[in-house]
Amino acid sequence: MANDSFRPLSHYLQVLLDERGLRGKLEEARLPELFRQIVGETVWRRIEAVTFQNGELLVRVHSPIWRIELRLRAENIRTKLNERFGHEIVRHISIL
Repeated sequence: MANDSFRPLSHYLQVLLDERGLRGKLEEARLPELFRQIVGETVWRRIEAVTFQNGELLVRVHSPIWRIELRLRAENIRTKLNERFGHEIVRHISIL
């Protein structure tokens, strides 16, 4: 048996996730943490909630000033999130 027939465990995990339709759920579960990494701790502390539904990331913010800041950065944040996943998962970000 040649060495090129061996694949990393991560390959088989990805196949299993795809077969079971769980890849999307796993990505959704990672979104809040990736969002936190992208916006940084200062901004993250001003956020009440981050939820995801049907391609839309909903972000609830305490302060009107931070709400404006995030609205200005929303497209950049969306791009960075999708780059981390390697495909488009977030189609829109709503800052509430």
